[in-house]
Amino acid sequence: MTETKTPFASRTVWANFVGLAALVLPFAGFDAAALDPERLAEAGATLVAAGSFIASTVFRVVATRRIGG
Repeated sequence: MTETKTPFASRTVWANFVGLAALVLPFAGFDAAALDPERLAEAGATLVAAGSFIASTVFRVVATRRIGG
């Protein structure tokens, strides 16, 4: 591991930002008890699907090798 990258290029840093946001939200006055669990689950599934499509497109664009079989 001799190559370097900026902190914002690190997936670990971004995952830590998300976790930190989840910890800070209650202190900022966000009340998770008021959320509708069904709508929250639907929104989560939609975000996962959107993330999957975006990630697959980005990964294919930045790929350096062809898919072989």
